[in-house]
Amino acid sequence: MAQIALDGELINLKSCRVELSMQLADQDQSGQTSGTGSTEQGDKAKELKITGLIPFTDQTQLARLFELASARDDAGNRVIRRIGAGIARTAKIRQVKFCGSVTAPEHGTLLAWNVSFNLREHLSVPEVTEQRQAQATASTAQTSDQTASAIPTTAATDAPPAVELSSMEKFLKSIDDAIGAPSTGETNETA
Repeated sequence: MAQIALDGELINLKSCRVELSMQLADQDQSGQTSGTGSTEQGDKAKELKITGLIPFTDQTQLARLFELASARDDAGNRVIRRIGAGIARTAKIRQVKFCGSVTAPEHGTLLAWNVSFNLREHLSVPEVTEQRQAQATASTAQTSDQTASAIPTTAATDAPPAVELSSMEKFLKSIDDAIGAPSTGETNETA
């Protein structure tokens, strides 16, 4: 008999069964031909379908299950929960959130509700891998852009930037130019 816990809280289902599924998305590329070519579209999140019984005498357990399923965080998103179950460990599923529907019809012959709900994996291994690759690509592109902007161009090094001089600076520049300019009547006598 399978047991399941969410955030350390045991979901007490009688005759609990857990079914693992994973969708491998691809798209047919053959068009109208009989070709078998397809395009991979990534591995989608794994899902766990949980079914079991909750006796009519344990109404608090049923109410708690619906509270867990409908819980939202501060941003209004479904709460992501840590999962404890043998099949989840086997499939390397660490976090899940409720998805689809939660049903609890009365069992046909037993005095119990026949409970069924789905949990979808959050941050799957392929998803984390894709995020890391995207971050590595972005940081490489950012480093290349920063390096390119740090290397001066020839146009920037050939001419100094034009700066507007104040009246005092213009006066001093004219004196500097007059002192620094060689006179035409002098000869350079070095022997």
